[in-house]
Amino acid sequence: MATLKPPSAGHRTSSSTPTGPPKAPVKADATATIADTAVFQGTHPVSIGAGTVIHPRARFYAYEGPISIGDGCIISEKAAIGAAPTPPASKPTSGFSSPSSPTSTSDQPQLSSSEISTRISYFVIIGPLATIHPGAHIHSSAIIETLAAIHRRAEIGAHTKIAAGCEIADGASVPEWVVVWGSAPGQRRKRTREAKMPPQAVVAAAYVAQDAVPEPAPQGKMIEDARLMVLQKEREVLSRMIVPAGGGRKR
Repeated sequence: MATLKPPSAGHRTSSSTPTGPPKAPVKADATATIADTAVFQGTHPVSIGAGTVIHPRARFYAYEGPISIGDGCIISEKAAIGAAPTPPASKPTSGFSSPSSPTSTSDQPQLSSSEISTRISYFVIIGPLATIHPGAHIHSSAIIETLAAIHRRAEIGAHTKIAAGCEIADGASVPEWVVVWGSAPGQRRKRTREAKMPPQAVVAAAYVAQDAVPEPAPQGKMIEDARLMVLQKEREVLSRMIVPAGGGRKR
């Protein structure tokens, strides 16, 4: 009667060898909330600051350098920070291949020869499906909306908003307190920080109608401070929603 023999030690060793992409080392503050389905790949470290919330299926690719996420950020669902390795183009063969020359190395990450870091400062919002490419620097309190793309080594100033679907080119710099909207490369408008007086036409109409002249609009900085307070409440709610559902963890 034939019997089944257990696999040899060599066979067990070869079959248990991991073949997936490398998992990036993650250093997160104890108060950060990270969904279990968030993806961390690469050979460089990923640091996550206090109070930051990482949504499900957010992706971090630390192949070309470290990724730093500051305090109080929100990284939304399916946002991508960094870039996944690109498999080399396969060369055409004549029907056979040499044992010493494999035809495909798609399982091997294509790492950059020079290390570049990707930095996201504190209180930044990265919207769903947005992409932050390696080497980009997003300064504090900026907003990167849905499907926006910040390309390599681009710099986004503090309190700046990149509207949905906009792209910032490689190495470009957007000043602080600016709104970028429209199709790429987008249109730009400086955000006001001081109190804004009503237009002259509105003042003249008020005098004609013998109505009170409207008060100046609130200072832009006051509005921004209120937005950051709302952002803090949003992070608190998100951290409670992600963890009880079993889809997240406190670091």
